[in-house]
Amino acid sequence: MASDGELTDECARFILLADIDPRDERFRITTRRGSDDLHHSIGRLGLRVAPLLLSGTSGFIIVSGFRRIAACRGLGWDSIRARVLQTSSPYECALKAIAANSLERPLNLIEISRALRLLDRYTPGGQAPAEDAAALGLPTHAGMTARLKTLCRLPAVVQDAVLEEAVSFAMACEIGRMPAGLAAGFARLFRELKTGLNKQREIVTLVTEIAHREGIDPLRVLAEDRLSDMLAAQDLDRNQKTRRLRRLLRQRRFPALAAAEDNFHSLKQRLALGDNLTLAAPRDFEGTRFALTLNFESLEEVGRLRAKLDDLAGHPDFRTLLTGKGRGFGAASGP
Repeated sequence: MASDGELTDECARFILLADIDPRDERFRITTRRGSDDLHHSIGRLGLRVAPLLLSGTSGFIIVSGFRRIAACRGLGWDSIRARVLQTSSPYECALKAIAANSLERPLNLIEISRALRLLDRYTPGGQAPAEDAAALGLPTHAGMTARLKTLCRLPAVVQDAVLEEAVSFAMACEIGRMPAGLAAGFARLFRELKTGLNKQREIVTLVTEIAHREGIDPLRVLAEDRLSDMLAAQDLDRNQKTRRLRRLLRQRRFPALAAAEDNFHSLKQRLALGDNLTLAAPRDFEGTRFALTLNFESLEEVGRLRAKLDDLAGHPDFRTLLTGKGRGFGAASGP
């Protein structure tokens, strides 16, 4: 990074707000758009930190201070005191814009992505020196920065989901490789469900496998009426919606296993095991071994459970579970 002396080519002066172009956001880092939180402090205490502007051919370009300038406009001011760069290169402006944000507060993932992109866009040679990124508090690992740079190019709804922490960095990278419409569809879904990464990955896998199996666009799977109606249900919370969504997708992806699961739970309910006996199905309803767990505190309970096990061994529904597992628990056993 250049020295402070090399970057200092600015003078403080009063600038008419009408001469500042709010639409030119080439140096914008911050993702926050609103400025209401600044209205009170600026209106009462004044503009304590002057924005940084670049002198252009037809006015001024904002380098840093987008929200402060918006707040001053909202207060009805005609002019502000600003620091104006005269002859700084675009790369020097980029360094100053990032420093004004990254050295004052932690940047979110989208802001980090914007900052890295901004450096690459204006650095001579197309890739910023690692020492400049490090001085600005930005990551320098090549693999990490390559993935981070993709975030600010994703559809807006995906970026919003990342900012809300409804979509993690890892998931954003995964859906970021998809067509924009599909990535946006998953982002909207995950913003609604607010579920964890493992469940998100399961949902993505099920949807893509269903689409491949049925030869349709994955967006059609996400737009299915049953899924849409379930997500719109006002009487369900997010956890309930997530469970039902996963179940619907599993049923569609693995209809035989879904039927086996339903049959197993139906038969188990008819066994009336009580609170001290727990019966677990074969793993993924594909294996052959069951697990029966006994919970007790006294010898009397052990005696009662032993009697219950004797009754269970002769129960026709229990025999159906054992002999019908290869047929999805759907066939009754013989005598």
